[in-house]
Amino acid sequence: MGVNDGMVIGSELLLDHGSPINRWNLTLVSEGYTEEELPNFRLHALEFVTLLLATAPFAGPSAAINVYRLDVASTQSGADDPAPCGTGATADTFFDARFCANGLDRRVLVVDSTLAQNTVYAELPWSHAILVIVNSPVFGGTGGGVVTTSVHPKGLATGLHELGHAFGLADEYDYANTCAESGRDFHPVVEPAAANVTINTLFSTLKWGHLVDPSTPMPTSTRDDCSVCEGPGLSPTAPGTVGAYTGGNHYHCGVFRGEYDCKMRAHGEPFCAVCQERINAALFPFFP
Repeated sequence: MGVNDGMVIGSELLLDHGSPINRWNLTLVSEGYTEEELPNFRLHALEFVTLLLATAPFAGPSAAINVYRLDVASTQSGADDPAPCGTGATADTFFDARFCANGLDRRVLVVDSTLAQNTVYAELPWSHAILVIVNSPVFGGTGGGVVTTSVHPKGLATGLHELGHAFGLADEYDYANTCAESGRDFHPVVEPAAANVTINTLFSTLKWGHLVDPSTPMPTSTRDDCSVCEGPGLSPTAPGTVGAYTGGNHYHCGVFRGEYDCKMRAHGEPFCAVCQERINAALFPFFP
């Protein structure tokens, strides 16, 4: 599988805000679409751009962003879905997309990142971020140097979450693979590099302290039992209250996030104020 299982068809500029030298450039790439199915990818790419521009903070500095579409046809549709996570089905695709990449969690959808980067940079060398849309109804995605998402009904929102990782944001949920795993009770006593999680609860030195009302308790939430994940529940504060909420970065306790809910914690939520500030800071140099 790989480059022998498809071909690069070409690219198109979907959102044009000026020279790519002066803009932040996102490239959407097809994977697991046959040549006959590429019209579906073009529709999915437009749907993602629409969602991107309707999501804060991208809607505000949208003039800083160009979006490109790279059409890559695969020999077969879909992605590998290996057992025991999935059905065991295989597909001959250009970027070797597969679910269950860590052997534990079907949602972990990856592609050959080196091949994806080389393919995109050969066609669109100014790309800052790459999002590969995989033609599978199975829920999944990952972030990193190459972001992936599927065409599951929640896939576009998942793509935005995963794109958050391209801006240096960490996951804000409190498990790595599943809530059943062990070793996630307490975060290591090392400050995370990501802008949206911290082990510090001192108002004066908190990464996002300038966003916190001085009357907000610190920490803003605590956990009675650090041996289990925090399930769905009601926020102890009004929506949008910035503080220091227990849990995040794949750990139950000993680490804090900026708001109770955020797209980096639950894909259906908006980006919290802390994450929006980080994304805005990254886009600001490209604003005309």
